[in-house]
Amino acid sequence: MSTLISASRLATLLRPYASDGPAYRGLAEGIRLLVVDGRVLDGSRLPSERELATALGVSRTTTTRTYAELRASGLLRSRQGSGSVIHVPYAASSASSLIVTPDGEDTIALTYSAPAGPAGLGRAFEAAVTKLPGLLATTGYLPDGLPMLRELLAQRYTDRGLPTDPDQIVITNGALGAVSLMAHTVLSPGDRVIVEGASYPHAHEAFSAVGGRLSALPMLDTAWDVPALASTLSGSSHRLAYLIPDFHNPTASIMSDDERSAWARELRRHDVLPIIDESLRDVNLDGVELPPSYAKYDNRTVLVDSASKVFWGGLRVGWVRAPRDLVMPLIQSRMTLDLGSAAFEQLVLAELLVEGGQTAAAGRATLRAGRDHLLGELARQLPDIEAECPAGGLSLWLTLPDRISSQLTAAAARHKLLLTPGPRFFARAGSAGEKHLRLPYTQSPEILTEAVSRLALAYGEVRGSERAVAETPPRSATLEMIA
Repeated sequence: MSTLISASRLATLLRPYASDGPAYRGLAEGIRLLVVDGRVLDGSRLPSERELATALGVSRTTTTRTYAELRASGLLRSRQGSGSVIHVPYAASSASSLIVTPDGEDTIALTYSAPAGPAGLGRAFEAAVTKLPGLLATTGYLPDGLPMLRELLAQRYTDRGLPTDPDQIVITNGALGAVSLMAHTVLSPGDRVIVEGASYPHAHEAFSAVGGRLSALPMLDTAWDVPALASTLSGSSHRLAYLIPDFHNPTASIMSDDERSAWARELRRHDVLPIIDESLRDVNLDGVELPPSYAKYDNRTVLVDSASKVFWGGLRVGWVRAPRDLVMPLIQSRMTLDLGSAAFEQLVLAELLVEGGQTAAAGRATLRAGRDHLLGELARQLPDIEAECPAGGLSLWLTLPDRISSQLTAAAARHKLLLTPGPRFFARAGSAGEKHLRLPYTQSPEILTEAVSRLALAYGEVRGSERAVAETPPRSATLEMIA
């Protein structure tokens, strides 16, 4: 049974929408972007054309043509009595970096910032196979994780100055699985969660899915403005805070030592439990010295981490390092979710953790080369766009000359380049993020070069349409009223 998206909800998601052409085309592009972002799912039933027109304050003709445009592109199926339902073709929904469609055209997808498998990853899989017989002799149900892997991770934290017992580690399905598990375990409907103004959108959705209410701080000179935090906490009670202090997603910023200390002090004072996402901490491309883990400043801290960013996007193994009093509630909550993570992939991660770091180093070298190549191509082909060189992480956070991120993303899609617009990373609805665009550098140099070429074409179209609008003489007041 399809899920109905109300007209008011769809209108909220679509605002603001913009287009370099007719309004119906801008709305169609907006809905397509919502599908690409995962905010409108395959199989979702859209509101009627009349309902959407009323919610948006546009004519019925506009929404009729919007739906016709989506049907013509194959993204919408309408049937009498069943309404209009989103239908995502397989190729269009693929997360691969290069999608080849049946007509021979290729689409480059830069909507995911996850690395390809580095040299040496295959050896870890081969080594794990040799240990598989012993694992097969068990039931394979591991709600807290493979004991050997939990011991290795605990030792890793201890070696970094955070004494950790293996019983404090719970293995999950990636860092997002860890965040979602925490949300299910700790939050009650209506509980407030402090989040950075821009951050990882799927984590925000994990909190909202269980009824959490997000309190997004403003993005000022830093994502971690202490006065803004103090003001927010003094206004209402909060249960959790979710932060990415190391190579922050999407900005790649690093939370300073003073900021960590100040945040820890404020969160302790207001009894707010910090969830710290460290999944990018080891993607340190330039070997910069990072402040100590946030957990050093507050022993109540819950750390989440993942193998997907350091090693390979397809290695869906994450974990939680939690205070002892939270471990059993986490495991009990997990019984209602997924019962445990895949045992074989846990063996693979264990092999990667004992092989001396060569595979992780190879991955960082590849990412460093991709980062530098992408920066060079942007400087050559798109000098108007500002791109700072991040010391770590998986993406560039571009600054555009105007608020055109959504328009640029829509134009890029017409050149077979799929991007995620800047506003997608902002917790507050509105135009925030329209001056920014995230570009992952996790693909090959050849694909990155072609991606920037297509982005340059899209940029030229958007800027050209802006100039055309600026040069068009204004219509008379009488004509405006008639229209």
